[in-house]
Amino acid sequence: TIEQSFQQIAASRAQLESLLNSLQDAVFATDSNGRILWANGTMSGIVRVRIGDRVNEVVRDPDVLAAIEQAREGRATSSQRAFAIMPGRAYQVSAAPLPPLGAVVLLHDITQIERLENMRRDFVANVSHELRTPLTMIQGYAETMRDTTHAGSEFLEIICRNAARMTRLTEDLLMLARVESGELKLRREPVSVSELLEDAHASFANLAAGKGIELKIESSPEALVRADKDAVHQVLTNLISNALNYAEGTKEIEIGADRQGRTVDFWVRDHGPGISSEHQPRLFERFYRIDRARSRETGGTGLGLAIVKHIVLAHGGEVRVESRVGHGATFHFTLPLAD
Repeated sequence: TIEQSFQQIAASRAQLESLLNSLQDAVFATDSNGRILWANGTMSGIVRVRIGDRVNEVVRDPDVLAAIEQAREGRATSSQRAFAIMPGRAYQVSAAPLPPLGAVVLLHDITQIERLENMRRDFVANVSHELRTPLTMIQGYAETMRDTTHAGSEFLEIICRNAARMTRLTEDLLMLARVESGELKLRREPVSVSELLEDAHASFANLAAGKGIELKIESSPEALVRADKDAVHQVLTNLISNALNYAEGTKEIEIGADRQGRTVDFWVRDHGPGISSEHQPRLFERFYRIDRARSRETGGTGLGLAIVKHIVLAHGGEVRVESRVGHGATFHFTLPLAD
């Protein structure tokens, strides 16, 4: 009976080893002391690994080590991107707890995906840059002709309006490409929450009043956030502009912020028609529009909320929307407190 039990255990272990070695992803496990318990063949093909080695001597990527520590301490699965395991390779790292205090780590090669993403960003940036000059010339000459002649002024007005819209689109594409690629260097420094809100209010108060809408600051905690002032102003500008353009029937737009632990939650609230739940998960995608006809009328590019999302993520924050049909919408984004 004992011999049969050992045979069953050996067979199960052989099946598990075959399964792990057949995976294209690298998998290894660590114990409570940070030593490697086992590793599959793919992992051995990436780095030289032996059972009993310390993981910080085998894998020197800080993102992998951070994922392992989070899994061990938080007792929950953590995920990171790592770029220093092998030169020129990128990996998605997933670490899960292994009782009692170890971790199971999976490395998924995403080098090709990263390369394609970089190609896409470069393409968008290059095309937008090349479009900017001819569009500026078309707009400039059309405006000159419109202002100096009355013949065909209606057609020239259409040309000017559409050239201006395409110019805004290329500018937004360039901004998004810069934020995604990290080319936009954020100057993160302590800045007052009240200063950020007051700057946004000063920029839009008169424009809102011209539309019969009152823009007011609802709450402003005495706190400093670590952020790029100009980038956050861009975020608030996009959110307030959306509220002014799309929240039909609203008489008030409130902006404010609340302190929540080690972050500050900023928000922009309108009292318009609201956003149905089916649209909310996709609001921050590029070019996603709820009402395409309405967006064309207002000259929207469909990139404003995507820019908001990527600027906030670059600050280490999060974005979300709360809305019910007929009860307006509130857009939130968080920024970390300054130390």
